[in-house]
Amino acid sequence: MDSLILASASPRRHDLLSSLGLSFIIEANDGEERQDQVPPAIVEQLPAFDLGLASHPTLLAWRKAQAARETNQQAVILAADTIVVIDRMILGKPRDPAHAYELLRRLAGRWHTVYTGVVVLPAASEQPLCELVAAEVHLAPLSDAEIWDYIATGEPMDKAGAYGVQGIGGRLVEEVQGSFTTVVGLPLPTTASLLSQAGIAIPYSVEQAWQRWRATLAKEPLCMQQSKC
Repeated sequence: MDSLILASASPRRHDLLSSLGLSFIIEANDGEERQDQVPPAIVEQLPAFDLGLASHPTLLAWRKAQAARETNQQAVILAADTIVVIDRMILGKPRDPAHAYELLRRLAGRWHTVYTGVVVLPAASEQPLCELVAAEVHLAPLSDAEIWDYIATGEPMDKAGAYGVQGIGGRLVEEVQGSFTTVVGLPLPTTASLLSQAGIAIPYSVEQAWQRWRATLAKEPLCMQQSKC
């Protein structure tokens, strides 16, 4: 069987991929930070996204996968990138607690969109399998005290949009429309489909993986009750 590489240091993506019953190697890189020109053939394969090529989550995922391909020619490579968007503004990871407060204040009591781009490079291939998945998320109205209490946990500091839906931040989320694991950072249905197309046998179904992953959480966020994988 071809080896599988996850081009991400995210423990959340690691846990979700593990829930499918797969063995894989983690090889994180700085591919998304590269600014080299993207081949036109790759641009043509990208799913539609109207906020510009530079911030396209699937393109950023492709950059990570391509960086991993440089030293791993025979492996299947999986990469993903997640962004949070509100008012056509992309919210990245907070720079500091004050910035985290600013992001959460903007999101509080409103709907926003979470996009996760997923790319799989089949073994010995430069031709990517690409997808972009979107989910709509509604945060509860939050007081300043509630926002600062959450920031004090430290959880927001490495999360796009300054919250983690699978953790303490799930208590701030009232509703998720679409794939819950898209918001976490690796949509299980899309990931399983792309890996299968690349020749990777998936031991567990998506529904089984969803239940296995949920069982690893100390306490399910309330918004997961009405969400799908």
